[in-house]
Amino acid sequence: MWVFNKFLEQTGTIIYENNAQPVSGLIGYDTPNTIETGTRFAVLQREQYVRKSDETHHAIVDELIVHFGWGELQKLNNTGIQVEVGATRVQYDGIEYRATKVNDFGQKYNRAYMPMGVIEVKLERRVPLAN
Repeated sequence: MWVFNKFLEQTGTIIYENNAQPVSGLIGYDTPNTIETGTRFAVLQREQYVRKSDETHHAIVDELIVHFGWGELQKLNNTGIQVEVGATRVQYDGIEYRATKVNDFGQKYNRAYMPMGVIEVKLERRVPLAN
């Protein structure tokens, strides 16, 4: 579904978790590194439902699907932020979501020119329920 339009853009905060590897002498250490900045995106769909599995694992899933425009992707790439599954979080409307799916419509979004001009990111937040 194609909905992106600059007039529909919302603001939020994007957090990118990256592993930095500082080196002290001959030993390298993997340390978590986060980059946080403001971002703009168009909200495509917001849905909340209860997910049930075969066992007793129940959770409320708050799902958000957003579009990032080409200008915003360029700003994020210049900041060092890559939109990746599991490593990208977005704070929107006071709630923090984690990226679970990135759809670039067959175009690599970190190259110099992207004809499509937009990527779609599915974000989820899960809240466990007790039986």
